[in-house]
This record gives sequence, structure tokens and C-alpha cells, in this order.
Amino acid sequence: MAKKKNKQSPRRLGAILGGFLFGRPVGDETSARLQEIKGLAMTGLSLWLLISMVSYYTPFDDPRAVGRNWGGQAGFYLANWAFIAIGLAGYLFGLLGLFWGLVTMARKHVSWPGIRLFGAVCLVGAVAFMLQAAFGPSPAELDAGGRLAGLDSYLPYGPGGWFALQTTPFLVEKFGGPGLWILLVTISAVSFLLATEMAFYPALTALGGWLRERRERWGEGMAGAIWGWTRGLLRGLWDFLRGADLEPVAEQGNPNAVRRKAAPVTEAELFEDDDVEEEEEDEEECEDEEEEYEDEEEYEDEEEYEDEDEDEEEEEEEEEEEAVVVPPAAARPKSKPVPAPAFQEPPAPPPGDWTLPSLDLLKTPKGSVKGNEPFLERSARSLENALKSFRVEAEVVGAQVGPAVTLFELTVAQGTRMNKVTQLSQEIAATLKAKSVRIIAPIPGKSTVGIEVPNSERRTVRIRELISQKAYDKGHMALPLFLGMDAEGHAIVEDLARMPHLLIAGTTGSGKSVCINTILVSLLLTRSPHDVKLILVDPKMVELQIFSDMPHMMLPLVTDMRQATNVLLWVVEKMESRYETLRRAKVKNIKSYNGLGEEKLRERLGDEFDEERTARHLPYVVVVIDEMADLMMVSKKEAELAITRLAQKSRAVGIHVIVATQRPSTDVITGVIKGNLPTRIAFQVASKVDSRVILDVMGAEKLLGQGDMLYTPPQSSQIRRVQGALVEDDEIKGIVAHVRDVAAPSFSQEMVQAATGTAPAGSIGNAGESDPLWDEAVRVVLKSRRGSASLLQRALGVGYTRGSRLLDLMEEAGIVGEHKGSKAREVLMDLADWEEMHPTPLEQATSDE
Repeated sequence: MAKKKNKQSPRRLGAILGGFLFGRPVGDETSARLQEIKGLAMTGLSLWLLISMVSYYTPFDDPRAVGRNWGGQAGFYLANWAFIAIGLAGYLFGLLGLFWGLVTMARKHVSWPGIRLFGAVCLVGAVAFMLQAAFGPSPAELDAGGRLAGLDSYLPYGPGGWFALQTTPFLVEKFGGPGLWILLVTISAVSFLLATEMAFYPALTALGGWLRERRERWGEGMAGAIWGWTRGLLRGLWDFLRGADLEPVAEQGNPNAVRRKAAPVTEAELFEDDDVEEEEEDEEECEDEEEEYEDEEEYEDEEEYEDEDEDEEEEEEEEEEEAVVVPPAAARPKSKPVPAPAFQEPPAPPPGDWTLPSLDLLKTPKGSVKGNEPFLERSARSLENALKSFRVEAEVVGAQVGPAVTLFELTVAQGTRMNKVTQLSQEIAATLKAKSVRIIAPIPGKSTVGIEVPNSERRTVRIRELISQKAYDKGHMALPLFLGMDAEGHAIVEDLARMPHLLIAGTTGSGKSVCINTILVSLLLTRSPHDVKLILVDPKMVELQIFSDMPHMMLPLVTDMRQATNVLLWVVEKMESRYETLRRAKVKNIKSYNGLGEEKLRERLGDEFDEERTARHLPYVVVVIDEMADLMMVSKKEAELAITRLAQKSRAVGIHVIVATQRPSTDVITGVIKGNLPTRIAFQVASKVDSRVILDVMGAEKLLGQGDMLYTPPQSSQIRRVQGALVEDDEIKGIVAHVRDVAAPSFSQEMVQAATGTAPAGSIGNAGESDPLWDEAVRVVLKSRRGSASLLQRALGVGYTRGSRLLDLMEEAGIVGEHKGSKAREVLMDLADWEEMHPTPLEQATSDE
């Protein structure tokens, strides 16, 4: 961009001419324009040939025919020669030329153009012979000159032309009639593939799939058969036109080049299920797990995730659960608590009954990412001059235009320190009259410096275009998230299962809440309640209210932070329960468990298999905390402990945590929490200190707001500049209304009771015993003969919320009495009685001896 333009040498001009004629790629700065010129030329010539042939006037020797041809005198003689030489097959030359002209204008690189031309010639010749063999005149119909006798026709030598007329009798004599037809059809098919690069396989596979489906359902008639065959042909044509078999013209070297979007795909293509292939993969993975499990004793954290679509499962009738009548605490006997049954997954709609929301509920993006060349040139010159004024010799070698910022790539003179460039951010911003600039010195993996400059006009990124780019693999992403678009115009689509947890921070108005909405909408668009369950914590009570009462929810929206603490502790218990389930099933992760199926589960569990309580399928669980600061103010110790344990262990069992805050201080995002949340998103923050708390580096304080963010991908330390996708309220309402219409919410009663503190005695007592401090807390209370939460705080080092919860569990178990205001609770059991019912492991071993 900053280099002076040199005169083009004869060698350079020869390369350009060769690329124009023979399809070889030429210089990056001219390839796109040459593609359009070639496409327009081919399209125009082909249209001229077609209209000349269509308007060819008969009779053959009429002198008025030349003046009436739409292609003029030249068009008349061209059509005349075509009809004489190859007959009606001449139309194929015009159609093929028109087809390749349109393809070339779409900037698709035509590989091996010589082979394409050879295939076109063979195809036209084969079609001419077939026309002559099928509809050509007999020898008796020809005059002495070899033309049709007694007829004034624009096809004087028949529908196949003169060459086919002279050669067909010889070929029939050598190959026979049926043999000649087989030969011509074969040559036509092969030539068609060479000339167009299209394939017959998609049509054949679509027809085969339809025939397999017809074995089960025979009621759709002939219309279904025609549609199955037509759909295969159209899909093959669509795959070809959208560039599946062609290489796009190289534009990587162009500084102002912007990567074009892939053609949008239909909803049927986007969400089409590949059940047979995925079930076969699951069976193979489960067999591998059986062979490997004997040699492995610990869970591994590394696994690959893929979507588990089980559309062919038989629907099982769900039995209505009987209501559990809980008597008052005073009426319950004060004895040993009854152990509760194992955790039971909440019911979910069968996968075959679920319909994913349509993409029509989302708004279509307006405009596209494109660079203004004069603006880029001026900005590049200004950058170079600004750096030169501070004695930094630099040259702009490239520019990548994104939706919000443009990344200028510079090379600096040898011996220049990188930090000398980074210190000039304010001076560069003032020179360019920009709100702020961000300097990347150096760009990871390169020896150049990157300077991100805000665009004069920002473009809104819509979630629909991210889905339409088909930037994610549905079969290998368990929980796809459509986050936004980076500075190069690439869609950012990540799998939450690979993250496996996410930290989001930013000030008010920076785009944090919109990002959470985008994440939730991504899950609703691609996953059913059978696949994923949501737990939403919203202390503001209005941010996530629009998502309440969805079938994906495990419990109603949590707005009380004391209940939120109980929910997190319950999720920790659920995590441990799932690990126990995986251990008994002899698998290492949730993907392998869901791939077993009921038959293998029965085989592995044996007598432990329970018809009612054994889960055939474990859904992923996503916990979203909208404001971490409020939760830490109410119960810091319990919240930090629960989030840390989940972040450390819950990946393999399919539980994932998303934590968001607008106050990224060290007392909210502690070192323990941050160390276990490697994937982070930072929106605009108030200071450099806040940026360091989130990302460990500065830069988030210079963001532009309104969705502009810095993103740390999973398993990578490189920070990317991303413009977040926007999902408006009316789009969310339409999607939520759709999922509510498909199925009603089915809350986990066990979880609701744990959150509100109204669980039955058996289940809560068992939950209390699963608390690591349960036994110690009971002994502290029985020894001191005082049921006080403050006593447990001092003795066990826990917060007030957890101490109060332990006392409530003791009340349910009949250990202490009811709450009496500021007084300590009455202790209803002796320590000796408790130790008799709950001996320590040492006492148990001694008694056994």
C-alpha cells in the first residue's frame, strides 16, 4: 500500500494474458478483476451465440434470413455453421459457455480449463451423434448432395449435423445399435463430469436414502419419489454453485482484501441429522472404552465431544410422580434420618418430538464487511507519517477490515524496539482522530506490528450470518456458541464443552448482557431439552427474565442469592453423583455414557440397573451466573468453593459454568476462580487494572463498547479482537415462544426443594451427609449442646449461609429443634446416641474385629 508502483514488465503482462486465457492464477491485485472480465466476456459471447441460433431464419437459402437474425450478419453465419456442423447440439456450446461465465464471475477459480474445454467438445459431439441416431434422416430422404431432399430446413443435414450424418452408419456397423447407444451415453456422462465438475453421487445417495425410508412408510405416493430424486439433483447443483468443488480465487496477498462469506445454507442442511453415522461411531467408541477401562483407574480430562442425536429412539411413557406429603418438623420422629435414593435426572421430552427454532425468527444482516480503499490509503499514510515523526521507520504492508475495527499490519526498521511503538498509542489515535487505538506488538506468529483503528462506520453482526457461514460442525460440537466476528471477518463459533467454562466481564453498556443472551440463544437454536439443561442465576431479576419457564430450564429463574448458593452446592453434589454413575458404567465422560444405549447399560450395570432411576441419557448442564459480585457479597466462601470445585472437575460429566460480572475486581474474581476459568471474554472496562484482572494483560480499557471485546480462546493464550453478535429482544421472544409452544417446562423437583430449603427429610438428610463437613458439624453441635450458626462459623471456618444450612439439615434430621430468634436452637440428641448410629471408621473396624 505504501510501496511505489513499478511499471509492468513484458513478462508480467504475459503472465496476466496467460492467466486470462488459460485460467492460471495471476497477481493477487489483478486476479479478482480479471475473473470478472473473463466471466463477462464468456457470458456475453454465449448469449450472442444462443440468440443467433434461436433467431436463425428459414428457409435455408432465403436472402432475407441475414437481416432478420438477432445476432446480425455475423450471428447468422455463426449459427449457420453451427447447425451445419453439429446440428441442435450447438445449443450446448452456448449453454456451457453461459454456465462457466456465471461461475467465473462469481470469482471461482476454474481448475484445469483445458480439460473442461475437452469435456465440452466431447459432450457436444456425443449429443450430436445421439440426436442423429435417434432422429436423423434415413439415406432415402437425402438428395444427391447429401442434404435433406425436398425440405427447406434450418437443419439441412439432420439434428446431429453433417459430421454425425456421415459417420453414424459406419459406427452402427462397427458397434451395433445398442452398443453405440451404450458408448454414447457413457461418453456423455464422463464428458459432462469433465466439463462441469458436477457429480451424480449426491442424487443417487438422496434417492437411496429415500428408498430406505419408504420401507417403513409407504403412504406418500409418486410425488415423494419425484421429490427425492429432484432434491438430490438440486442439492448436487447447489453444492457445486456454492463452491464445494471449486477453489476461490486467492486474495490473501491483497492488503484490502476481505474474505467473502460462504453462500447461506438452508435450515434443512444446517440441522440435518446424521443419525446412522453417529450411532455407528458411538458403538465403536463404547467398544474401545470396554477394552481400555481395565487398565485405567482415574478419570481423564481430555475428550472429544460430538452431538448425540437420537431421533430413532422409541418414546417411553412417563409415569406421573406421586406427590410427597411432608409433615411438619415437629411431627416427625427425632431418629436416624432415612437415606434418600440416588439422584434422578429430570424428565426431558423425547428427541423425536422436538423441533428446533427456524432461522426465519432471526433478523437478516444489512451490508457486508468491505474496505474503503481511499480511506485505507489515507489512514496508512497517516500511520507511517505519525510514526516517522517519532523516529520510527515503519511501512504498512496490509490491512484487514472487520465489522468494528481495521487491523493495519506494519513492518518496522531493524533495530527498532517493539515497546517504542506500543508507547505511541495516544499519539497515533490523535493523528488518526480515532477514539482509541490498540497496538499488537508483535502480531503472534509474525514479525510485524498490528494497529487496530476503529472504523468510521461500524457494522452490526447478526447471529444469523454466523450460522449461515456454516462455521461449525454440528456433529462435533456439543454446545455451539455463536459469539461474533473477528477483525478479519471470520465467524467466531466455539464449543462450550471444549472451553469448558467461561468468564465474562465488562462495564454497563459494553455488551456483557447481550453476549449472555447470544450464548443462550445459540443453545436454544441448536439443542433440545433432551441435550442441554439450563440453570440461570439473575440477581437483577430483569436481565434473564425473558428466558424463564422454558423447557430447557432445570428450575425457575433464581433471583435470591441465598437460594443461588444452595443451587451451586446442589450442582456440586450432582457432579459427584454423575461421576459415580460413570464409574459404575465403566466410562470416562458423558459422551461415552450417552453412546452406550440401554442394552449396554443393562449389561454393564447388571443388578444395579434400576428401571426408574437409571438415566439412559445424561443432558449437559449449563450454569449461568449473571452477576458474580452480588453472589460473593452474600456468601463468598461457599460460592467460591462451589465454583472452584465445578470448574476443576465438572467437565467430564457435562456440567459447565458461565460467570459474568460488571465489577472485575480481585475480591469478586479471585485468583482461585480465575485460575480455573481459562476461557475469558473482556468487554470495555474502566481501567487497566480491571483489564489485567480479566485477561492478565492491558487493552480492554481501550475497547469501543457495544459488543467490542477481547476473547481468549480455549487452549490458547492468544487474544483476539471480536465484534459480538447482536440478538434483539424481539428475536429472543420469538425463539422462546417457539420452544415454549413445543414443550412445557419440566423442573427438577429435587433441585427446586434444595434451592428453597423445603426438601423432604430423607433427601435433605442424605444431602447433608454428603456435605464433607456434615459429620464434623453435628459433633460440634452435640459437644457444645448449642445449635448456633455463629458457632459453626468459628469452629468450621464456613460462612453464615452454609452454617445456617447445616443447622436446617440438622433440624430436618431431628438433631436440633426449631429456630427461636436470636437464641440458640435446642439440641435434641446426645453425642453418644449419634456415635452409636454413626460410628467413625476406626470404631467400625474395631467393632468388626
